[in-house]
Amino acid sequence: MTIAALFMACTLPIAVSTSANAQSTGFALPEIPVLTIEPDRLFAGTRFGQSLSKEIEARGNQLAAENRRIEKELADEEGELTGKRETMTPEEFRVLADDFDLRVTTARSAQDEKARALAALSDQAQLGFLQAIAPILEAMMNENGASVILDRRAVFLSADASDITTAAVRRIDEKLADGAGLSELLPEVDAETTTPKQ
Repeated sequence: MTIAALFMACTLPIAVSTSANAQSTGFALPEIPVLTIEPDRLFAGTRFGQSLSKEIEARGNQLAAENRRIEKELADEEGELTGKRETMTPEEFRVLADDFDLRVTTARSAQDEKARALAALSDQAQLGFLQAIAPILEAMMNENGASVILDRRAVFLSADASDITTAAVRRIDEKLADGAGLSELLPEVDAETTTPKQ
């Protein structure tokens, strides 16, 4: 899930509710000051968001390297097993082959689970980012006398003056810097998988 999708999940219900009230009452609602923001730019442009992105990328690279190492170990072991085939009875070879197949399946399942955990971690980090910056955005909303901040891409038409993305990036950098001290947003994933040997 992208940062924009998470942001829209928080803001769209407000916009829909306002529209529904207008239709149901038949009266024109008073003008409500609205600000807009570009969530993806907010995440990519702040030092905090960049720090989270770099950490997630580093963990992804680590997982990819681990996958390559395990694949090589299994390929080498498969070659050794194939070389032993001529010196063993079919029954003896079948026992070793079944054991090897089980370890391949186990290793792949473990790595697939790590990949899913990493994807969930990315979503968790983006949600945590929004939660961490919410007080900052709320303060900016109050300063501007606005009642809501919407994802700009979800708005049909708006003036550039309503977009506070650039100002929000500066404010978040001032308040949170690179997010040091908020390491709980990225808990550790399981330790490195090793390929069991006979």
